[in-house]
Amino acid sequence: MEDATRSSGRAPASRPGLLPFEAGDPAPAISALDQAGEPAFSNADQITGRPLLLLFCPAGGEAALLAGFRDHAAEFAALETIIFAISRQAVAANQAWHAALHLPFTLLSDSGGGIFRTYGATEAPLVIILDPDHRVARVLRADVTAPADPAPLAAAALACLRASFPPRGLRVSMQAPVLLLPRVLEEEHCARLIELFHKPVASWQSDGFRSEGHDRERGDFKVEHAGSYGQLTEYVVRDPAVQAFLDQCFNRRVSREMRKVFQTKVSQREDYRIARYDSATGGVLRPHRDNATKETSHRRFTMTINLNAGEYEGGALRFREYADHYYEVERGTAVIWSALLLHEVMPVTRGARFILGVHMYGT
Repeated sequence: MEDATRSSGRAPASRPGLLPFEAGDPAPAISALDQAGEPAFSNADQITGRPLLLLFCPAGGEAALLAGFRDHAAEFAALETIIFAISRQAVAANQAWHAALHLPFTLLSDSGGGIFRTYGATEAPLVIILDPDHRVARVLRADVTAPADPAPLAAAALACLRASFPPRGLRVSMQAPVLLLPRVLEEEHCARLIELFHKPVASWQSDGFRSEGHDRERGDFKVEHAGSYGQLTEYVVRDPAVQAFLDQCFNRRVSREMRKVFQTKVSQREDYRIARYDSATGGVLRPHRDNATKETSHRRFTMTINLNAGEYEGGALRFREYADHYYEVERGTAVIWSALLLHEVMPVTRGARFILGVHMYGT
């Protein structure tokens, strides 16, 4: 977790291959002068809450790229997307380009190159799409065979925006007080966790709440749940490298959101668990609360991350105290809720549902 983990007591080490900014990471705030010499801030209230497209312009190729995105301005506006174009030119040069090209979006000056370096935009043209919460949704690079042609880059950006964000302004009558957070894990990481689940390890039975394996095992192990609690198999992760990687993902992509939404900061966790709900064995989790016993009363929040959406039927998450809605989220998306909430997993009717889960506590 953010300050400590139960398994190690120290911050996780960095993991090679996890780039400075990947899908799901919070984007650094931008502060720069616009084409009029006025300060512009990416975290201003009138900017956040909508997708933000960062367009990094290459030196010497600004005009063609800016004009290409200008020609699609109406389509970006229809998707409620704000564009910040960023160049390495001084404000005066940007002002001239902005007027000559009749740009309908903001053009920022980064003559010192600080923003380019922060975002790793060493090979412009580059597009980074941020979701309405200003987390990275997609990174797009120009076609190396035609770097001067902006059309493919603009088309790819529009396609990403249409696919990534649902229609705006939908009315919600009731919902449970839960946080849905997309892109916490990437597809390849979800696949690797499912592979890990199939690793041969010791298996223990559970009474629904506790297994001897938690006290007897030092490495990874499985727990078979059956009976009134539900029907599922959990793979308990004790591998330090996997724990460190998952802690790093949590620290980068989840902890900030929990502080903002719940105004709290958890510092400890129980073991990560990969759970399988298999239709062949009647996979289900019956209604319960996660901190209703003496042994579990320390828990404050629960997080589950879907690992294989689209590969099974049924298995939706439901919080029936608040509404009879079924929560079916995309692969890599986290659902986070107070451990006091009554919840259940509906029966899986085809295939097998895999999730990563963890209980959190401490302040």
